[in-house]
Amino acid sequence: MSEQPDLDELLEPLRTDMTTLHVELQVLRQMHDHMAATLAQVGSAVQAVKDTVTASHEVLDDFVERYGRDQLVVNAQAELTQLTVEWKADFAQRERVRSLARGLTHTLTAQAVTSGLIDRDTIEACVREQFLLETAYWLAPAIMSVAARHNGESTQASRATAHAVWLDSAKAKLFFALTCSRLGELSEAAGWMDRYLNSLNRDDLGPEFTVVLEAIANAELGYDAYTYAREAMARWFREDGTAFQTVPAPAPSPHLAPWAARLMEFGRDSSGGRRFAALQELTGMEWPALETGWRTATALKGTLNFLESFPTVDDTPARQGRYADSALDHLIDQLEPDEAELQERMARLRALIKHGGDVEAAAAAADESQQDIERLDFATLLERAVFQPELLQLGVPARRLALDCVWESVRATAASMAQTSRSLLPAVVTLSYGDWTCEYSTASAATFDAAGAADELARHVEQQTREQIESIVPSWTLTMASAALALGCMAANVWYPSDSTSVLFLVLAVLFTTMALGGVAHVPLRKHNRRTAGDKQQAHAWYVLQQAAHELEDLLADWRHGLASAQTLTEWRPNRDREVES
Repeated sequence: MSEQPDLDELLEPLRTDMTTLHVELQVLRQMHDHMAATLAQVGSAVQAVKDTVTASHEVLDDFVERYGRDQLVVNAQAELTQLTVEWKADFAQRERVRSLARGLTHTLTAQAVTSGLIDRDTIEACVREQFLLETAYWLAPAIMSVAARHNGESTQASRATAHAVWLDSAKAKLFFALTCSRLGELSEAAGWMDRYLNSLNRDDLGPEFTVVLEAIANAELGYDAYTYAREAMARWFREDGTAFQTVPAPAPSPHLAPWAARLMEFGRDSSGGRRFAALQELTGMEWPALETGWRTATALKGTLNFLESFPTVDDTPARQGRYADSALDHLIDQLEPDEAELQERMARLRALIKHGGDVEAAAAAADESQQDIERLDFATLLERAVFQPELLQLGVPARRLALDCVWESVRATAASMAQTSRSLLPAVVTLSYGDWTCEYSTASAATFDAAGAADELARHVEQQTREQIESIVPSWTLTMASAALALGCMAANVWYPSDSTSVLFLVLAVLFTTMALGGVAHVPLRKHNRRTAGDKQQAHAWYVLQQAAHELEDLLADWRHGLASAQTLTEWRPNRDREVES
């Protein structure tokens, strides 16, 4: 019994230590929970700080961006003010010259001078002052020439005219042509127009040329000017190596390629709606040539329709001299290169200020405003005048004048396209379905028995199906071999009875027996599947041949109509609805 108290005494310190450890563990757990809560609060505080920093950064970025744009606007305003002062100092006098030019070229001014309403000395003093202030500006001597003509001083008029032509040949000649036209001196206007056209660079025509073309086409400068313009345009067209040649050329000629590409836009497209899907399936490799020839022929028909619907009457209200007046006003108001450069810089600065410093938006707005002053080469101008008049906003007379100029080359291109289309039309079209083929004659007098051909194809498919069904026989080799192996496995199981091999031999015997039966049992199933597939193939073959025959008939009809249009195109001429009178 004394041993029991001794054991309790020995265990008592252990119990005390365990109790102490338990208390300490509880304290540590409480401290851990407290630290976890504290860390969670710190994490939330850090996230709040991070969100605040991010928001502050965004605000700062926005402020920096707005500040930068504001600085751009401020700098643009300062530069614009500087350029405005510079423009007024260097070019404000030219505006006075232009105002005086508009007044001197007005018909009422000539009448006022003739009637003595305006003093000749006053006119002479005004133009001399402007000439002295703008000696390098071609319009100053030009209006001096006009004033001298009003005053009857032919010698001074000739000298001023020569000086204006020396400063800017093309603009001065156009100015005198339009001025003479406004004053009713059409013969002299025609002479100046001829000299103006000869001085132009056909590869760099400004926007004023379209207005001049309108004035010429509407006979506002007289019949002689119209004749000179036609001759000059025809010469430009002949001399332009990059333009479209007027002589017939073979189909692959690069000179006809641009017109051919334009005329091909009038052709039909077979891709939309798969119009010739069955025909494409049965013609195979022959289809690309058929499609190209058909599209080319329909393009000829579309070209003829376009030309026959070409407008012949101008629906816009007519007013004598409106195009010539517009051309003269445009010429007078046209800025010189140094002015235009400065004005473009000012326009870009205004756009930047208007868009609040947004560089991209300002650049887009400035570029859009510059599209109105696009310069074109002569070939592009004619192409747009005939086929894309909305880009130039030309009237009917100007468009017909452009068509007259390019017609021979368009006709040559159409003839070349017709030759290409005829060469692509085969004598017969071969329709193939598998190994079965038939020929469809493309001669207009030939007929094709689509129903008979479809029945023949159906019989061919039926014969193939029957042959394939008859070729399905039991696999005797597989059956006999599998049966022998099955018997061998059963015999081995009897001769060598063993728990470890008995199950394996039985499984192999069942497997080989199944294979032996399958070599025979698959025949009815395969024959049934082949019959079902053959019936479907027969129905599809019958349908697709009938459909391909109808599609080929439609294609050849379009093709023949297109080739017939080619002959009409060779005989077609751009006719004029009204005589141009001088």
